[in-house]
Amino acid sequence: MGIFSRKKSIAEPERPKTLGQRGEEWAQDEYKKRSYVVLAKNEYHHKGKRLGEIDFICRDSRTLIFVEVKTRTAGADKFGSAVEAVDMYKQRKMLKAIKLYLLKHPELLNLRPQIDVCVIEVVDVDKSLYSAKILMNSVEDWN
Repeated sequence: MGIFSRKKSIAEPERPKTLGQRGEEWAQDEYKKRSYVVLAKNEYHHKGKRLGEIDFICRDSRTLIFVEVKTRTAGADKFGSAVEAVDMYKQRKMLKAIKLYLLKHPELLNLRPQIDVCVIEVVDVDKSLYSAKILMNSVEDWN
């Protein structure tokens, strides 16, 4: 090898996951424990997230579930409660994203759609111990 030999590129180290990203993974694990299959993660319109985003989508044999995950640290109300964070504005954006998703996936129209909010509450200092609460059918106005 000469003076101008190429160095192997070193892969960039993975960035640490945010609390929200970890919460979404934990929420997916909770649904998998209940025998749901995760179909998609962080689904949004190709024109951008401002049109609505779905944290993840899962299904069983009869139900198609669109899940909004809200992760909070126990005792910290800096951003309000997780349930308060899914206000009418957020619900409308989710509904837009869901309708677009169903237009792209007509094969799923035979399943009963459901929108859940999964609340992940982190309860320890190193952020590895958590509790999960699934609020099923949290959004029912499909208009």
